[in-house]
Amino acid sequence: MSTYGTRWRRTVAATTVGFGLLAGMVAAMGSSASAVFSPTLTINNGSSTFSSTNIHAADAAFGTSLVQTQAAASSGGDWTPVLRAGFASATMNGFCLSRVEEVGMLGSYTIRLTSGDDDPATNEINAQMAVFDITQLRAAAGPGINLQGVAQIGLASTDLTTNPGSAPYAANPMGLPQAFDPSWYQASGNGGHNNGQGFTGIDATVADLNSVYGDVWQAQIEGKVTLPNLEIELLPGNQSCKAAAQAGTFPN
Repeated sequence: MSTYGTRWRRTVAATTVGFGLLAGMVAAMGSSASAVFSPTLTINNGSSTFSSTNIHAADAAFGTSLVQTQAAASSGGDWTPVLRAGFASATMNGFCLSRVEEVGMLGSYTIRLTSGDDDPATNEINAQMAVFDITQLRAAAGPGINLQGVAQIGLASTDLTTNPGSAPYAANPMGLPQAFDPSWYQASGNGGHNNGQGFTGIDATVADLNSVYGDVWQAQIEGKVTLPNLEIELLPGNQSCKAAAQAGTFPN
């Protein structure tokens, strides 16, 4: 039976690609490399920021979720509420991802990844089957965040879909928390759809996010992602993507 949806896998064995490994890869490819990553690319454990001039996402979904870091999960630690955003495919006009670290007496340093072609008229970055756990999402200016096509607001988060098709869909494609009776969820028809379990979500045929920035707790891209002119820098102080966006500077 065919199913549809971006499946958010939560396993300790998932491949984790940290900033240090990415930096090494970029150094090997050259400072103006165009990188194509496949298969799974994962960034996790919070405190990263991002920005983009435009994200045009097909079959997009947004839903409330709860996550734990690996350390918290192993010790039964607290859960962190996030907005989980998923899409089947997307193009981006510039992309910036950063993390600020404290390095003892040396103070703060920023690890910053940027990609783009410096053309404000093109969406040169491509990604497929991606999920981002976001703790803050802001649009700096109009037209802001637009939902197009068929937009459904108030769906149960477990009923969201991130790929087109017809029933039966993949049950809970973004791996959002299942509320109420789990046996009811598993036993429901249509792959778990229409049972109203989970938190509130939004489902849209197309989502346009303009001049956006925010905080990313973790991200996973299971499909191919193309990052033209990929560059990774180690910079002194707080030179994060979010700080630059708040000052009016976005990648493109």
